[in-house]
Amino acid sequence: MKKLITFCLSIVLFHSTYGQGTLKEADSLKDQGLLMPALMKYGETFMQTGSEEVSYKIAMTSALLWTSKMRDTSFYFLNHAIRNDSSLKPLYEPHFLSLIDDPRWEKIEDDQIKKYEAKNGPIQNKPFAKELFRMIIKDQGFMYAGNIERRKYLQNGGYFSTPAIFPVLALEERNMQENQKRLFELLDKYGWPTASEVTEYAAAGAALIINHSTYEARAKYFPMLEEAFKNGEAQPLRYAKMRDRLLVEEGKKQLYGTQIKLENLKREPHPIEEPELVDQRRAEIGLGPLAPYLKERFDIDWQVAP
Repeated sequence: MKKLITFCLSIVLFHSTYGQGTLKEADSLKDQGLLMPALMKYGETFMQTGSEEVSYKIAMTSALLWTSKMRDTSFYFLNHAIRNDSSLKPLYEPHFLSLIDDPRWEKIEDDQIKKYEAKNGPIQNKPFAKELFRMIIKDQGFMYAGNIERRKYLQNGGYFSTPAIFPVLALEERNMQENQKRLFELLDKYGWPTASEVTEYAAAGAALIINHSTYEARAKYFPMLEEAFKNGEAQPLRYAKMRDRLLVEEGKKQLYGTQIKLENLKREPHPIEEPELVDQRRAEIGLGPLAPYLKERFDIDWQVAP
């Protein structure tokens, strides 16, 4: 409680007027990398509403600041935010990378899984699921800082705005290597993680990490994913991404348009086999049209060339 009072005294401006605009302003500040100003705005909103949504945003933003005091703050507000939440989302939230090695994180995991199972039924392989959740966080945990600098890279004509990005990129690479080593051990032990065994959310982690691995690893484990997809145990987009990735790496045209390249500082899809038929192929495996997907995911305006 003392830590909460210290937090509130240090960041909350009581004279501010609460409104949806304050929350949007906080989100905007966070998107720009201005974490402390964002935290102040979230604090203002929380003091007015006490809402679990804002508490979750405070927990995420505090975790991104990485100090021990901010981790204490993050755990406090996270426990408040998820008290009525039976989802598994907090267990694969990348912003919580600074929390997962803290002993308190295991209690968060266990409590959240219990609530989820009470509502949705048992998770068949909880140890595998837990490891996959942590792998997702490790894989994506530095993306917040990395993506801010990647946007600046594009805006600055191919130059990062600060050399601080390079150790961040090195940590990303280290986490990926650790994830890959452990994932291969788990795949050899358990096989491909299916939705019925570890939940759809955890199963996503395996494909995510394999896609960040080597061609040899993708070629080795893709048949496992393909079988799971054919059995209704893997999402279509997960299957399409790895299939396309392998084709591009083999010098072939992709089938579903999921693989993107940077050409003259502009993002565009790698060449597509018979692009006039891409939407038909996507529909056959359960995906929507390509153009909206590219616009929503990558802000790419795409149409079949006349």
